[in-house]
Amino acid sequence: MFNSSSAPTAQWVEYARPQENSNKVDVRWVALTNRDGVGLLAVCAPTLSVEAYHYTKRDIEDADYTFKLTRRPQVFLNLDWKQMGVGGMDSWSLNAYPLDPYRIPSGQPYSYRYRLSPVSGDFTARAAQSF
Repeated sequence: MFNSSSAPTAQWVEYARPQENSNKVDVRWVALTNRDGVGLLAVCAPTLSVEAYHYTKRDIEDADYTFKLTRRPQVFLNLDWKQMGVGGMDSWSLNAYPLDPYRIPSGQPYSYRYRLSPVSGDFTARAAQSF
């Protein structure tokens, strides 16, 4: 079980070229709060992948270098069912794709659910509740 209580800036990983990173998998719930404990709770069903940044996806995609990113005051929360890896055995052949166990098959419907709720104070019992 992973428990993180750090700011999105502490989760960000510096790469030469900006890209999504710091993704957490098998997340049942995530809360984004300020110093007073007031914020937003997302409860996921069954589990999700979660990222939180001070950048929009467009910011990340448009910047050619990390130092060109401008930190925004807002936190952008990304909730995904799953993410597929981007790397394979090499970068120049048919092996450039992720290995089969790390792919998400296309051509079939997928669904996931999450509930967003405002929170303040001790919300851990509420976070543990299922749908």
